[in-house]
Amino acid sequence: MLYLMFKMKENINLKLNESIDLESLVKGFKKASDILRMEKPNFIFAPVSGSVPFIDIFNIIDRHFRLDSVVYMPNSSRFEKREELMKEWYSKFYDLNEVGEPIKIVCVDEVLSGSSAVVGYKQFQRSIEERARSKAKGLSDESVAIEKFKNKLNKQISYKILGISERGYKRNPEFNRLLNKKKVYLIGFDDVPTIDNISYNTLRFKHKRLNERTIYYPEIERFDITPEYLSLLRGIATHVGVDPSTVNPVNFSKIENGLKQAQKYK
Repeated sequence: MLYLMFKMKENINLKLNESIDLESLVKGFKKASDILRMEKPNFIFAPVSGSVPFIDIFNIIDRHFRLDSVVYMPNSSRFEKREELMKEWYSKFYDLNEVGEPIKIVCVDEVLSGSSAVVGYKQFQRSIEERARSKAKGLSDESVAIEKFKNKLNKQISYKILGISERGYKRNPEFNRLLNKKKVYLIGFDDVPTIDNISYNTLRFKHKRLNERTIYYPEIERFDITPEYLSLLRGIATHVGVDPSTVNPVNFSKIENGLKQAQKYK
């Protein structure tokens, strides 16, 4: 386990930012949780760029939430060679989990314009193509075999997006098309405090500066639990009647393991 930095002194009194509307936040996440219960996915995909806090919140508001079904993925524009990263990640995912039985996946993703969710959906589609090519390699009439395997995989593997969305942003047209095709569930919020706010995400990635750019690697430098984040989680717990002293971020080992599946390209 990596070094865990807990940036708090014992005598600091945690105080929730008064601008955060807990009632609205909890109400929206309960709707999202109901969708997950209805879908009963085998796997919940959580892109590490923004969905890590969402899993922590689900775990607080739903005592039946299946933490064991969560898989963390390096699907983030922060990382260089994003396409290669996800190609490697999906290859290892299928090696571990494709056993001939149907697989149902729901990707919990933050949504502003929806562009990142669209990229994630396209990467999934490419992963089906790559898996079909891998299975057909060396067979006679390989092009026919690829189409056969692709059709079979598309029937066996379902992928939907559960979007945690802030209102007020113009939607990507391709995202709207996925929405119309019922590939997306969208839960709207006036404000999602964890979006684009490092104080509400525990992950700090290894990185370097190159030509005045910051290049991030799909590898954790440390986990950083800020007072603001812990206050948010414990405020949510109090709101839903959970003992706040029992609440902390979860799944550190699973986050590390999810990223290790792509570190060939770091």
